[in-house]
Amino acid sequence: MQQDKCAMKVSTDSMILGSWVEVGQAQTMLDIGTGTGILALMLAQKSADRAHIMAIDIDEDAAMQAQENVKNGPWPNKIDVICGDINAAIASRFDLIVSNPPYFETPAAPTQAYQTQAVNRQVARQFSHLSPASLFSRVAELLSPEGRFYCLYPSESETDIVETGARHHLFAQRIMQVQHSETSSPYVNGYMFSKNDSQVDIRRETLVIRQANNQYTPQFKSLCQGFYLSF
Repeated sequence: MQQDKCAMKVSTDSMILGSWVEVGQAQTMLDIGTGTGILALMLAQKSADRAHIMAIDIDEDAAMQAQENVKNGPWPNKIDVICGDINAAIASRFDLIVSNPPYFETPAAPTQAYQTQAVNRQVARQFSHLSPASLFSRVAELLSPEGRFYCLYPSESETDIVETGARHHLFAQRIMQVQHSETSSPYVNGYMFSKNDSQVDIRRETLVIRQANNQYTPQFKSLCQGFYLSF
């Protein structure tokens, strides 16, 4: 997996999201903000032979890197990488959409560190380019009636994210809170949304990454074993 051209590298969070997604019988899939292409490749591994994945990123370097990784991977015919804005014309509707979106707000008074940060890394990290409202609005347009949308956001923003989804007729069905350890607070949530508003209660789960001895938990290994060679 090459990632030298990407502002945001392959992360544990992406591995968790890709492992947690239930592809099921989805035939058409979309990875928004694909970066290295890791989520698209994980979807390709988990999906049927005839499934097709579109991976899109607004950053030219990231899109080129994703294309390289797809070309050199086992499923080059299942994935199309596009450099462009998610708000551009896309005729397709998708059974499954995934995104590990930017979730750091642009500071009101940018610090020197922020100002010296590479522009493409800022775009990859900040709300200002793809806010939750913008993302959910577009996903609502692109998701098929029975489709599912998976994403990650900081745990502290759970109420805002669930309410933003509902305003766009996307309803939280599952929430997974992720903790670094048993004693730490959740730092990021995985969400699964759909257009089905009949489910009364959100299905909740917790994932702890590491044990007290700093080894991966059996739960983490079980979830991600399909993608970690060391497991």
